[in-house]
Amino acid sequence: MWAHKNFIFIFIFLLAENFSASRCEFSSKQKEPNNVINSLLQENQPPTPHQKPPMSQLSYLPTTTTTKSDAAKAKAHDCFVFLLFITVATILIVSVPVITLCIISLQPQIPQFNVSSSSLTVLNVSSNTVTASLNVTFSMKNPNSKTMSYDKITALVLDGKESLSSITLPPFHQPGKTQKTLLTVFPSFFFQVNDNYSSGGRVNLTVKLHALAKYGRWTWPANKDLMKATCDENVKVEFPSKVTTLVFGSSECDVNGQWKRIVTKCSRLFWNYIYVVAIVLFILFVSL
Repeated sequence: MWAHKNFIFIFIFLLAENFSASRCEFSSKQKEPNNVINSLLQENQPPTPHQKPPMSQLSYLPTTTTTKSDAAKAKAHDCFVFLLFITVATILIVSVPVITLCIISLQPQIPQFNVSSSSLTVLNVSSNTVTASLNVTFSMKNPNSKTMSYDKITALVLDGKESLSSITLPPFHQPGKTQKTLLTVFPSFFFQVNDNYSSGGRVNLTVKLHALAKYGRWTWPANKDLMKATCDENVKVEFPSKVTTLVFGSSECDVNGQWKRIVTKCSRLFWNYIYVVAIVLFILFVSL
């Protein structure tokens, strides 16, 4: 019994010894960082009037010269960023209209076509089918200062979308600021009239002139243009009885081609861009 009590006492004593030893070790570990913190605080304390700061602190003391130089650098950086922004914005605003106007200036003016006179001669009539020939005199004006060359010239007569006759004309050159007359003769061709010819039938004839045009100056992006002049579109031709030759007056022709499409698209882009820039500048002005 006594031995058992001594064993319990010895076991409790050993536990107490181990606990006190661990407490001492833990307290010593806690004191070490506190000592480090205290030493750092003592080093960072400002010196007294009669005490010189340590050499380790002299290199970290702020100076008025350093502050002014940093402010000057920050101001210079802000000015550089502002100038860079203004430069980029100006380039973006000006570049699109300038490039668009340059492309437009590189395109020649579209030649002017019109029919000065035309005549239709009836050769044969069978029920509502008419056989005839057509003479057309085209007037062509070159408004440009340089010579224009025309090649692969084809003249067509159409009834709606149906081609009645086509002929090929020889190529030619037209100097700048001049006007040229082109006589075109369509030989025998036939077409259908809506009513009986003897009772006064009618038909809608369209004359077209296709030509590969080339300008005497460098053009971009197209150096050649397949122009199409459409004349007398949807003009009703009446056929009174006992009339074999019909003479028509002059008429304007609608000229289309790649040069015209480029100028139209660039002009539309130019004005749309100007409108957008004006709206943006107005919004920025109001928001200031």
